[in-house]
Amino acid sequence: MIYWKNRCGNMSVIFLGFVFLLLTVALVIMEFGGAFEKYQQAETLLQRACNSAVESNILDKYRADGILKLDVVQAEADFRTFVADDMPHGYTVMIDTVDMTTQSPSMTATGEVTFSTLFNSYGFDDVTFSFKVRATNYRLE
Repeated sequence: MIYWKNRCGNMSVIFLGFVFLLLTVALVIMEFGGAFEKYQQAETLLQRACNSAVESNILDKYRADGILKLDVVQAEADFRTFVADDMPHGYTVMIDTVDMTTQSPSMTATGEVTFSTLFNSYGFDDVTFSFKVRATNYRLE
């Protein structure tokens, strides 16, 4: 005796589940890509601020002798100002350390960048990345 089973509709339920899973994975991948893009934008702005702070605060009175000296107090103030002015709305920057050398002018800054993602509206926390930027000015002969 052969029993016939009614299997109407099973394929559509499996298909809908597969489509939901596929859309969820695609959304997560796009969100990670967006977070990485925001991180790269923040890191680029931080590196530009570091480069500008070092370049604009080399003491001119020593340049004629071929010596590069950095005004470290003003360079740190300029770095913090550049970061505050250039960082887009929605980013929070916490600068932990700013290390500088006077002779052979260099600056290294570390800290964290925090920003919101799409998942923030669903109760997830903001994304936080650590950063480390460095700028050094060498005399070219």
